[in-house]
Amino acid sequence: MSAEAETKVMDKEEGGIDELEEDKSITLVSGDEKKFEISAKYASISEMIKSTLLDKETKEIKLKDISGTTLEKVVEYMKARKGVDMEEMKWPIKHKTMKENVGKGNEWCAEFIDNQAKHRKNFYDLLLATVRLDIKGLQNLGVGKIACMLKFCAAEDLDRVLDPAIQDGKLLPLRQEIIEERKKEEAERQKKREERKKAQEAKNAEEKKAEKKKDAK
Repeated sequence: MSAEAETKVMDKEEGGIDELEEDKSITLVSGDEKKFEISAKYASISEMIKSTLLDKETKEIKLKDISGTTLEKVVEYMKARKGVDMEEMKWPIKHKTMKENVGKGNEWCAEFIDNQAKHRKNFYDLLLATVRLDIKGLQNLGVGKIACMLKFCAAEDLDRVLDPAIQDGKLLPLRQEIIEERKKEEAERQKKREERKKAQEAKNAEEKKAEKKKDAK
């Protein structure tokens, strides 16, 4: 048998994952028992799922730590990207819009993450799922969105922009507990400023007293 023929036989016997996924569908099951059918090739955008699919008998993968709402968004990304994760963005973040940050050819990804980030809690759940599933491009995209929101928001909005209570992208009034916490922090800073001032005044008084004694001699 020639070397080329032997290689083809070995590839067929090993059943490489790319070959396996061409016409195979699997079912992803969320923690709340919602099921999503998807091409194994598309699902392999997740390194965790890709590893699981090395077992040729795998037809269903249970993801008990991921809710149906979150898994639905993950599947949407998988299908849109057709099994090819987005390349990680370049850092630091330089632009105000995600469309500019991700570059040409990734406009869908920018729109997708912008829409997900409007509902903060669901967005954070999505980010946690990218870690669980090991989808590095989507994870990087989400972290980039957070960096973008923080970098280009007004200083007085830093405490509000990541508020998990936001559901439509619009900032909410500061919650009372945050206001109280800010007051405590400011009071503590003021106390420390006064202590430093008194310490400096005491030091100056001691120095003047020492100078007078020196002059008296």
